[in-house]
Amino acid sequence: MKAYSLFLAAILLVTGLAACQPAEPINLGLEVPEGDTFSLRIAEDPETLDNVRTTSGAAEAVMALTFLERLIYIDQENVIHGWLAESWAVSDDQREVTFFLRQGIKFTDGNDFNAQAVKFHFDRILDRANASPAKAYFGSLQEAVVLDDYTVKLVFEEPFAGLWNVLNYAYSGFNSPAAVEQWGEEYGRHPVGTGPFMLNEWIPGSRLNFVRNPNYVQVRGDASNPGPALLAQIVFLVIPEDGTAMAALQTGELDASVLNADTLPQVEGKPDFNIYFHENSTSLQFIEFNCEKPPFDDPQFRTALGYAVDRDAIVLASRGGYSTAIYNPLAPGLIGYDEAIGLEYGTPYNPDMARQLLDDLGWVDTDGDGIREKDGEIASFEMWSYTGYTYVPRTLEVIQQNFLDVGIEIEIKLSDWGAFYPSLKRDGLDMDLMRWTWGDMDVMTVLFRSPGHRGHIPEDAELDAVLDAIETTMDFEQRLDLARQAQTLLLGRMLIVPIQADWTMYALSADVRDFHTDYFGYLIAGDLWIEK
Repeated sequence: MKAYSLFLAAILLVTGLAACQPAEPINLGLEVPEGDTFSLRIAEDPETLDNVRTTSGAAEAVMALTFLERLIYIDQENVIHGWLAESWAVSDDQREVTFFLRQGIKFTDGNDFNAQAVKFHFDRILDRANASPAKAYFGSLQEAVVLDDYTVKLVFEEPFAGLWNVLNYAYSGFNSPAAVEQWGEEYGRHPVGTGPFMLNEWIPGSRLNFVRNPNYVQVRGDASNPGPALLAQIVFLVIPEDGTAMAALQTGELDASVLNADTLPQVEGKPDFNIYFHENSTSLQFIEFNCEKPPFDDPQFRTALGYAVDRDAIVLASRGGYSTAIYNPLAPGLIGYDEAIGLEYGTPYNPDMARQLLDDLGWVDTDGDGIREKDGEIASFEMWSYTGYTYVPRTLEVIQQNFLDVGIEIEIKLSDWGAFYPSLKRDGLDMDLMRWTWGDMDVMTVLFRSPGHRGHIPEDAELDAVLDAIETTMDFEQRLDLARQAQTLLLGRMLIVPIQADWTMYALSADVRDFHTDYFGYLIAGDLWIEK
């Protein structure tokens, strides 16, 4: 995949599509079973529940928990398991992956899940008429081929090693072909999958109600309940503001909500609530440099700045302690992350080491004003980042003081994302503070394979070869070795200064039981129950 396509897909994941917004309430008239109702906050209304038409976070939060199931899943230990597929085989040239499907699975409209349904889904993604944002995630996928009723083959133009992670996202879940054909453009308001819940009511801007699928059989090994969901209903309440969500939790209108670090102390330690932390983050915050511009073209200068950063102070100031200090150029929730490499080759907080490296490079404070100079140039630079998130300025404030402590002055420049990201292409840029969320180790290729996502990383034959191989090596153990090589090389060159990986945090009513998530942070909703 081209880096531009990957970035576009990442933006779509955050922003979603504006089309297909349901304007009128919908009630499908399903029978509501007896049992408990679980209410979960979402921050915005999904624009559609057709996963071919959207990759937005709002839709993902609903679809993955309720009606969409995938070929495989990854557990909390980063191990790949079969789900709707029992097994799979990769061809010798690594351009074809054959899946042997589990038999006996049915969509909630009574139709069989089979190879034709898998092909139907990928055909819709590949059909240009659908303009599917999910297409950008599937590399060089050419076609899906039915070999028999329960065997299907995905064919790629080039090996696509990121497939295993991509198959876990909700846009890789399967819809009933009969329902898609019945509802056409309106299918996103009448979704039908194989999962533990079925959509029953949708009041736009207010709530979505899902009821239990009475015929559901759970085959995932990381789930504790093998049968139909223990809950009668899951209700997603659309609550944009954290303060409003907090009030809804305290009154019992909500049973669970994702909260930020500022809001969480209001419920932490209170007897009526429990806190669930998903620390297996796929997000990484980091400082990146214009590696073509002096002095940032010198790895030793970049390394000095790495030693100047007090990550523990940043974690506390920006996230209230609810994140992980990181020394690797890869988020800890991604397969291939190796903490030992960060500890060996990274830059733990050591301002004395930073000062020594800067001294060795000839950057010294000649006039006693606390700011270093070299050859008449003052060590005063700009650091750019984006607005809209409280953790960004809080992080920057710590970094600014950290750098000043070792004689480097930075001026902070903030703009909204729409202006910020294009500005990173400018030749005059010094450095920026970035946060990137991705589902696969090939994020290192997306960001750091020359010329880099910003266009300012010089060609590096050794590093580029490893990063290219990450995208095309399907063998799992070989790919893990490549990930280790890439992390070691990136830290040796200090192309970025890794800072932290933030956690997802849920506040739960104290009577909620068996609330747990998988590798991607998706709630395994069929296990949930309410203790009376």
